[in-house]
Amino acid sequence: MFEYFDIHSHLCFPDYDSDREEQIEEMKKNKIATISVGVDFESSKKEVALAEKHKNIFACVGQHPEDQNNDFNERLIELANNPKVVAIGECGLDYKAKPTKEIQVKMFESQINLAIGIGKPLMIHVRSTDKIEYDAYKDTLNILENYAKKFGDKLSGNMHFFVGNTEILKRILNIGFTVSFAGVITFTNEYDECVKYVPSDMIMSETDSPFVAPIPYRGKRNSPLYVVEVVKKIAEIRNEPFDKIKTALQTNALRHFPLISTIAS
Repeated sequence: MFEYFDIHSHLCFPDYDSDREEQIEEMKKNKIATISVGVDFESSKKEVALAEKHKNIFACVGQHPEDQNNDFNERLIELANNPKVVAIGECGLDYKAKPTKEIQVKMFESQINLAIGIGKPLMIHVRSTDKIEYDAYKDTLNILENYAKKFGDKLSGNMHFFVGNTEILKRILNIGFTVSFAGVITFTNEYDECVKYVPSDMIMSETDSPFVAPIPYRGKRNSPLYVVEVVKKIAEIRNEPFDKIKTALQTNALRHFPLISTIAS
């Protein structure tokens, strides 16, 4: 069984073309699994193929809000039903991206409907225009809260690379969504209060590889191998034993992405 879960990476990005298989083998040696995330149809297709090849890789398929396709790509539906696809996304709202808000909302809602329809959680991406208004977070939550009222616990998901405040965090937790923290928490204390606030059964670890490597690898290409540093920092911030946090994060990944447990067993 895997001991560490990086619940958000992009192993099919070109950054790994020279050593992808070596990275994955090293992950296996260190008992690290990851959910490798698509950002459009083509990358999603590659993520599924990679997941089918390796026991410690799971796939997430979807359309990132930066995707220039103006409509939901219907070809994702077939990919989404693949047994190694454990979530839908990454999807959401990014107000620093080029597509208009109207287009982003349309694509986002299509993926929410897909996730609910096939019973898989969402992988949410949010980027606001600033850290005062948190406009994209608020709009994303308005949409999700409306779906939660209608569909209840049929709606589930994770807010990846969380960089909001505690008020935003409370709204996320209120609809039963988890949050994940990435390497940024190793080089700023800006999110320490949020890391402390999240209940122990609602927190996740991720790398968002190849982006934002944690200390001591900052400035280098990130890797799912470095999720260990994120786990260490979460334990430090929360002032809890490393082994306790490590076990909690492992348990949370299996609980909130239930297909992982089914496939890995």
